[in-house]
Amino acid sequence: MKMKIWDYKIPKNWQPKTDYEWQWYLERKINYDDFRGLNMAKTKKFLNKLKIDEGKKLLLKAYFKHYGK
Repeated sequence: MKMKIWDYKIPKNWQPKTDYEWQWYLERKINYDDFRGLNMAKTKKFLNKLKIDEGKKLLLKAYFKHYGK
């Protein structure tokens, strides 16, 4: 998973480990329309907790419903 975090100084090989880090990372990726490399299992797990645009949330829910992910 290639990290695209330009305004935080974090190690180049950083990966989210805790639930808090996953939520922060997913919100960031989705809010900036960077859907490449999203972990679908984690996205589905945290979807209702994410602070993202409601339209994007509905889009992801429709995707999961249609593709069964």
